[in-house]
Amino acid sequence: MTSLKNLSTWAIAAGAALMLSFSAHAQEIGPEHLALAKKYVAMTDTGHLYERIIVDTSKKSMDFLVQQNPAIAASIATAAKDVATSYFDGNNELHDSFARIYAVRFSVEELNEIIAFYETAVGQKLLANNQDIGKNIESAAMIWKSNLETEIAIKLRTLLKERGFDI
Repeated sequence: MTSLKNLSTWAIAAGAALMLSFSAHAQEIGPEHLALAKKYVAMTDTGHLYERIIVDTSKKSMDFLVQQNPAIAASIATAAKDVATSYFDGNNELHDSFARIYAVRFSVEELNEIIAFYETAVGQKLLANNQDIGKNIESAAMIWKSNLETEIAIKLRTLLKERGFDI
């Protein structure tokens, strides 16, 4: 219990420090700078994460309410859709946070160069393929991890056997 309380206290302190860090940097970011960072975030479709969080959170709330009130499941589903949809009004706090993260790390000139790249044919091709590439990379990593787990287990058993342990 104490370690959970310590972890909570640490997490709150870390979150506060992170927010203060962003606040300090936010004062240094001009409107043009932030606009370029927002353009980059929009180009790279980072907003899909925002949408997925809203849909997943709405579904979780809907499922909870349906368990408690199964007789009105259809009405709950409709209301959940309406609530989720209300978040897609163009005011995206997470999108703005992502933009600030990029604006803190990249100058106006650098963001202009990055955006210029993504506006080229090869940049457009990269944008169009990023999600599929990410899925392929994730699959390759999971296969590699599975093979590594087997390999390490075999090597560990062999080494322990050499050291006189019969496992």
